[in-house]
Amino acid sequence: MLFSFKQKSQDFIVEEELPFKLRGKGDALFVYFEKRNLTTMDIITFLCQKFNISRLTLGIAGLKDKDAVTRQRISIYKTALAKLGGEHAFLNALAEKAKIIKTDRHDNPIGMSSDIINTFFIRLRATKKLSLTERKDTDRIITELFATGVPNVFGNQRFGIEERNRKMGKDILDGKLKIHEKFEAKFKLQAYASRLFNEYVYERTHDEPTLLDGDILRSDYHDKFGAHKKPYTYNKKDNTLQEIKVKDTGKNAMRYPKPVGEAMPYTEDINAQATWPVIGYNLLTPTASSEAGQQETKFLESHGINKAKLEAFQAHKIFGIRRKIWMQPLKTKHHFDGDDLVIKFSLGAGEYASVLIDSLLKQLG
Repeated sequence: MLFSFKQKSQDFIVEEELPFKLRGKGDALFVYFEKRNLTTMDIITFLCQKFNISRLTLGIAGLKDKDAVTRQRISIYKTALAKLGGEHAFLNALAEKAKIIKTDRHDNPIGMSSDIINTFFIRLRATKKLSLTERKDTDRIITELFATGVPNVFGNQRFGIEERNRKMGKDILDGKLKIHEKFEAKFKLQAYASRLFNEYVYERTHDEPTLLDGDILRSDYHDKFGAHKKPYTYNKKDNTLQEIKVKDTGKNAMRYPKPVGEAMPYTEDINAQATWPVIGYNLLTPTASSEAGQQETKFLESHGINKAKLEAFQAHKIFGIRRKIWMQPLKTKHHFDGDDLVIKFSLGAGEYASVLIDSLLKQLG
């Protein structure tokens, strides 16, 4: 192995970027803070226990790594602040566990569905003095990986030690286990849904993205008004995309795409990527007769995911989402510092740097 990862927390730095500009006023307090050697849930649990509040009182946009220096935001409504003693009491409590960088205000809090961008600064420490050939090979491999991307799977930390979270989630779904704490039960079920997503993505991509007829694609873009998503359905025969109308009604276990407007040629410039569902209720799925629809139906049936199971997800307020099957890093840079490799890149919400780094280290050998 030419390089090792995370010898020190400062080897892995994460900075969270919001997809919108904070207004400086509004009903929600935003606190930008830095933590070290703690998970995001360590911070959340501490605050919930200290103030005897529900997890849902606090808004976060993602779960950041423990063995790292991470900078992210937490939000809370001013009405909730008043009940727990005010802004100063909240900030003083948070300061017991983390470094507060700055505060701001906005109309609404952030949540796990917020389309944040995370920027990573990572040092891979060399295990030996590198030869000129090893440097050239390293440069080539990382350049190619940044250009092509990797499967957009969930990181192993989501599944817990020996995949306990995933196993408990399946047991809840099968009626073999009951967990009274709603947030914990929801997390376990989501871990199981995430594992199924990983299984399919590895099965389908084989280290490169593919498109199937009927695939539901997602195109992400940003403008001065914030982050946006456009969903499309793909016609393989004509190599065209057609925008679809997506309405979350919550009334049906599954939803199907409704094309709107004219079909247009599929080009890489559109940056639309194939998706696969992270299972939940009111799941958007391709037209049943399409190649993608048949494949999704076959996969779900093979794991016993039927209407009753989807209703179990509904009982825990878990709704199906579509997640891109391929991860493409943005704003990439790399250089050598001595023999160490220092890299920088940005990823969208829910994309794991650890997955990209694991793939890189395997290729570097």
